[in-house]
Amino acid sequence: MRPVFFSDLDDTIFQTARKMQEAPDLERLASEALNGSHSYMSASQALMMKWLLTSTRFIPVTARSSEALGRCRLPFEDYQVCTNGGVILTPSGIRDPDWHAKMKREAEAVAADLENLMSFMSLKTTPDRFRYWIVEEFGTGFYFCVKSNDDAQRLDEIDDALSRIAAPGLVRHRNDNNLSFTPAGISKRYAVEYLSQKLLSDKSVPVFGMGDSVTDLPFMATCDMLVIPKNSQIDQKILQSEER
Repeated sequence: MRPVFFSDLDDTIFQTARKMQEAPDLERLASEALNGSHSYMSASQALMMKWLLTSTRFIPVTARSSEALGRCRLPFEDYQVCTNGGVILTPSGIRDPDWHAKMKREAEAVAADLENLMSFMSLKTTPDRFRYWIVEEFGTGFYFCVKSNDDAQRLDEIDDALSRIAAPGLVRHRNDNNLSFTPAGISKRYAVEYLSQKLLSDKSVPVFGMGDSVTDLPFMATCDMLVIPKNSQIDQKILQSEER
């Protein structure tokens, strides 16, 4: 049996052009963005993905919505975890009904709290500075996300205020130009645990988890092996702890 490989996408197997050390190669376009900020693989990432897609059961685990995941050019043919774990797509591309019913209840329980974050942004900020939205799937809002239209450090202006008004049932996450608040009952870890129980009847099959962000660590910790990209948020945290 092939190993199972759960992996984050953005800043793990591809990244936007501004984050690349070399000019992006159009032959390695990995995902198209509606705002033109497309994502690309480096030469080593492209070779890695060719290897993983042929030798493992590669399962993406991403904060992207199913629509944004669908704009990836990579041939994902197995299960797919999206919307921060709020949605699991089967190999045929339809939502897992049991998982969806459970996550829908979690999301609806904090719907008003997500709307409070939206209200704060609309009242206290201007559209030229930030873009923000509730990530929705099948008519249900799963989490709140805000990005700066300029430098990522501009998120400092609204981070503390949003954190203060966020309900206890929401979990804050920030990495580069992304600040999000997700219901505590929705996570990549819960989705990976659910799929692991569903798929891994043979406990001898090795399971790998790869991600760049500290919020990826919980789902990675359920796997046998953890894979961490160089210069990622996790990598930087490790280096900082070693320096202390």
